[in-house]
Amino acid sequence: FIYDNIMYAELNTKSDFCMECGYDGEIKIVEEEGSGKLVWECPNCHNRDQSKMNIARRTCGYIGTQYWNQGRTAEIKDRVLHL
Repeated sequence: FIYDNIMYAELNTKSDFCMECGYDGEIKIVEEEGSGKLVWECPNCHNRDQSKMNIARRTCGYIGTQYWNQGRTAEIKDRVLHL
């Protein structure tokens, strides 16, 4: 459908990787108990150490692999999947 009907489209995949357990998929954003701070957490081993995970998300038109501030992280968390 996209090829025949839309002049421009972007497809985003979530290719996150946890170096602690080897999980390859979407690493989730969760609210830290007590502080309310948003943190990235591996759904497999519950690792929250950002130095031991690789996360890639599209922000401002580009794929970024750096961690974002709390406002941008909240926006990423609230995104919905459109099919």
